Amino acid sequence: MLELQAVGKTFGELQALHGIDLHVRRGTVSGLIGPNGSGKTTLVNIITGIYAPDSGRVLLDGKDVSRASADQITRLGVSRSFQNIRIFNRMSVLENVIAALIGHHKPGLATLLGRAKRIGDPRVTAARRALETVGLLEQGDLFANELPLPLRRRLEIARALACDPKFLVLDEPAGGMTPAETASISELIRSRIAPGRTCVVIEHKMDLISHVCEHLCVLNHGEKIAEGDPRSVVNQPEVIEAYLG
Repeated sequence: MLELQAVGKTFGELQALHGIDLHVRRGTVSGLIGPNGSGKTTLVNIITGIYAPDSGRVLLDGKDVSRASADQITRLGVSRSFQNIRIFNRMSVLENVIAALIGHHKPGLATLLGRAKRIGDPRVTAARRALETVGLLEQGDLFANELPLPLRRRLEIARALACDPKFLVLDEPAGGMTPAETASISELIRSRIAPGRTCVVIEHKMDLISHVCEHLCVLNHGEKIAEGDPRSVVNQPEVIEAYLG
């Protein structure tokens, strides 16, 4: 599904990534962890077309997408949520998800939002389906800023789900949550979001990673230091020293 071959990235004198190899199998949930500054965000930005690698290749379904733009990557079925929630506070929950479809349809924002009253419109249907998946359908008419943090996180995910992606990147989906809230979003990912998709989850919370991920990759100082089954990876001395402490 997704393959990175010797991917490297430099910013000025900083070598952010050093020849990263990674293979994410179709239909699996892979975790990506590492301390701050390890290169996780840079790697995700390369996968999603925000950055182009300086060396190496990114393959999606065998196709080289190393130089594809973010819009092109999105149209190939890749979507993501963000660690820093990107929602429109003074739009309704439903309108937020409809707005996420702009990159996939020609009409502008005003046109799309005008159609939010038309129940039969396919964009509205897709938005409502995404909200139902994350358990927010009943909150569709609320302003986004009326939602507590855990539900804003769910809205961020719903926006990523609106185009029904085949490859989904979740960037710290449990950021700022309590243990109980983390357990809830973890179960949501495992039971409602991941099935039928290929996912990469970036998280610091090992309870979530261990619950949802079948495969784990650990970065440190721009290098891959471990990869494999999460239960064995987290017990490796290099991982304990670099990340788990």
